[in-house]
Amino acid sequence: MDAFLEGNTEGLTTAREFAGSVFVLRLDESTAHAPTLVEDLLFMRRVGVRPVIVVDAEQRRLSERLIGLINRVGGEAVGLDGTSASTLVVSSSADGRAVVRRVNTSLLGLLLEQGYIPVFTARGTSIAGTPTPLDAADAARELAAAVRAKRLLYPSGTGGIRLEDDEVVAELTASEALALAATGRLDPDQAKQLAAAALGVRSGVDAAQLLDLTATHAALVELLTSHHLGTQVISHVLLTN
Repeated sequence: MDAFLEGNTEGLTTAREFAGSVFVLRLDESTAHAPTLVEDLLFMRRVGVRPVIVVDAEQRRLSERLIGLINRVGGEAVGLDGTSASTLVVSSSADGRAVVRRVNTSLLGLLLEQGYIPVFTARGTSIAGTPTPLDAADAARELAAAVRAKRLLYPSGTGGIRLEDDEVVAELTASEALALAATGRLDPDQAKQLAAAALGVRSGVDAAQLLDLTATHAALVELLTSHHLGTQVISHVLLTN
């Protein structure tokens, strides 16, 4: 039987290592409408994985739609942003960009512990309490690093990083990813997300991926198999106890 339909997760041995861990998914308009997304999020919760969704600040209606869909089918989603309990405190950099200066995971951690699926709108708060839009790729990275996420997932319309031979690059170290993002060979949005993935890994995320999140059950491949989709970014340092 289909494990997604029968609800029996006992035989999913590959999912065991992810129990209790956090997956942060940065979603855009197309991936948020993926046909299996809500089903995948609820499945994650059933096997003990704690998903966090991040959407652009201007996509509040998308955030509300996701929350409604998840709650309608038995999940418990809740909306928040960086102004909620000062989760992300920001200031302006020299070039005028909003930069995260402090992360407070108290509220986010409480929601995850209680089984909620947070849908995070990428806004921070200034020291003065002013709501400030953030780049969603950066917000996802900051949150993933702060909660020591197991995976940080970014959408890629090309299914990952593709170079001259048009093959998807299966794996990059954080250093390789940052170097490639800086070459100018990639689409600007893709380069931005690749750099964010690499910085997330350098900040403590186990691995980050750029993949086609509109594919059927794309977010669950690593839970159910020993493989991954798209381009995975990992640390070049092997840590042992």
